[in-house]
Amino acid sequence: MNTILIIQARYQSARLPGKVLKKTLNKELLLYMIERIKQSKEINEIFVATSTNVSDNPIYNLCKNSNIKCYRGSETNVLERFYQLSNLVNANTIIRCCGDCPLIDFNILDKALRLYKLNYSSKQQHLSMKYTKDNYSFPDGFDFEIFSFGALQKAYDYSIHNEHVSVTPFMKNNPFSFIHDNYGGLYYTIPLKTNYTNIDMNTLQLSLDTEADFLLIENIINKLYPRIKYFTIEDILNYLNNNPTLLTTYKDTNTNLQGKGQELYKLAKQIIPGGTQLLSKRPEMFLPDGWPAYYQKSEGIEISTLDGVKLKDFSYMGIGCCILGYSDEDVNNAVHLSVNRGNMNTLNSPNEVKLTELLCEIHPWAHMARYARSGGEAATIAVRIARAASKKEKIAFCGYHGWHDWYLSANLNNNSNLDNHLITGLNPLGVPNSLKNTAFPFNYNNIESLFVILNEHDIGTIIMEPQRNMDPTDNFLEKIRDICNKRNIVLIFDEISSGFRLNSGGLHLKLGIIPDIAIFAKAISNGYCMAAIIGKKEVMTYAEDTFISSTYWTEDIGFSAALATINKHMELDVGKHILQLGSYFQEKLKDIADETQICLNISGLPCFSCFTFDYPNSMAIKTLYIQEMLERNILAKNVLYLSYAHKQKDIDFYLSNIREVFTLLKKLIDTNEIEKSLKGPIAHTGFKRLN
Repeated sequence: MNTILIIQARYQSARLPGKVLKKTLNKELLLYMIERIKQSKEINEIFVATSTNVSDNPIYNLCKNSNIKCYRGSETNVLERFYQLSNLVNANTIIRCCGDCPLIDFNILDKALRLYKLNYSSKQQHLSMKYTKDNYSFPDGFDFEIFSFGALQKAYDYSIHNEHVSVTPFMKNNPFSFIHDNYGGLYYTIPLKTNYTNIDMNTLQLSLDTEADFLLIENIINKLYPRIKYFTIEDILNYLNNNPTLLTTYKDTNTNLQGKGQELYKLAKQIIPGGTQLLSKRPEMFLPDGWPAYYQKSEGIEISTLDGVKLKDFSYMGIGCCILGYSDEDVNNAVHLSVNRGNMNTLNSPNEVKLTELLCEIHPWAHMARYARSGGEAATIAVRIARAASKKEKIAFCGYHGWHDWYLSANLNNNSNLDNHLITGLNPLGVPNSLKNTAFPFNYNNIESLFVILNEHDIGTIIMEPQRNMDPTDNFLEKIRDICNKRNIVLIFDEISSGFRLNSGGLHLKLGIIPDIAIFAKAISNGYCMAAIIGKKEVMTYAEDTFISSTYWTEDIGFSAALATINKHMELDVGKHILQLGSYFQEKLKDIADETQICLNISGLPCFSCFTFDYPNSMAIKTLYIQEMLERNILAKNVLYLSYAHKQKDIDFYLSNIREVFTLLKKLIDTNEIEKSLKGPIAHTGFKRLN
């Protein structure tokens, strides 16, 4: 019987790049791990399995120079990597280890293997370590899994049709195909000889995840290796039990999870009020003390942190701006031309006229356009024009429309007026009290809430998002348009978020409802500063009668970027790509939630899907979800803004990781251990002061 052990290893890591090759006593940790495993009496061959990505070349080179067998396969489909290697060497039994367990004990491996071969080797069986809350527990860092080639074959065959790309979830979650206990798998335990009173076995971590983990492992090897070359788990625990201050010392350094990014953010909070310019980019909204915070490069859907870690973005994609993907070559080329010919001078850019012609061609109902450089500015300009045209100052609104006084004034009446319109807790401090009773919120798909406002106030402007998280029902938008026609109200559609996502233009074109003004930003220029206000001539001409003017609204980069983005958007039919991909994601996400028994609410358009965990401690669960995804080099939130750079293989990769993380979350929810698993504070939501 050919028994092989495969060490799954990669060079890139969100928290500790190159961790498996870090050295102590002049030797890489990966070599210590292999040296220890070689003492096994039950294992025939040891392989390191890494990817074909050039970033993993250092691992391959170390193996080659050290006469260690190394197999390179798919970067994303780890299951395929294991299957191809096992099939190639005719393995009967496979042990899966991760490269972040350099202290693994070969004695435990052998005992588990003997148990497996004696009882389960003839069956499609999966055996793994079990963590318990008594003296039979193993600390994190000694885990492994054992399975037959038949089990691996079945999982691989299934993955061909279902895009499972991790190794063992199918084995654990299919009781009709495998023999399992109530926990979803067979688990191996071994009694420890001593009751270690100075160690909390439930929180002890001896796997390699952060710099603090490395320092602790380095200390253990430095102290034990010179006198006990092949020290056991008992030797390690005895040493730590006799030196309990080590755990406190290295635990304290574990709070800085993201190195340079978090260090820089600590400085930012001292010199930048609120820490960031945009609330939605504040690290506390994602993973307090752990979010990487800053970047040095981005391309496609990949972002490199200040520590050089490459992360795939399955969250905001520049808060929805980068519809084509980061650093799109065609848009960048247009911007480079703009820079080279001079972005700003005393005269105007001809691209200002070209962009207006293009936007009016896409939206035949519109005749004129004005421009700004951000969505908040565009909303304020549109409201100013509408007030001028209607000769009325009062506004009814639905949705989120920015930070300006006219919008925040709604919270002068009631501090929670804006809570149902995307961001909670917005403080109107600094907004003139004279603006009270000038802006009134109504709810989407609730025409009665609008009629209440219309009956009590002389409304001249209605500004709303035509669609965000739900479909319009009961002719909601048609009724709004009819109301505006009959009462001479200016209707503004805020398409800052929805425009140029599911179609080339405003979403109102698909919905079949024409506004008097529409505003765009975000997706129209793929990350370069640009905002457009388009509208009917009889309304837009009032922009000449009220003073609306700013120097940097005339710079050429924004116009050039918007022209290049919109033309490419139409040429590639980006809206169709995103619609298909987003619908696929929402469908598969629901299947995974059902499969893992996670209570999940899924909402939003296919272009920006949103999901919430339906539990009392939902924020803690969301924070842990973000933490676990970051461990996998994935930037994630409970929101997915899709771009053209996202492809089917990327979504499948993300879904496979969601399945893994949801499986973990379900176990921790059931055992009430979500909060214990967090390595920092719970993320906050809404607008809050940092100190």
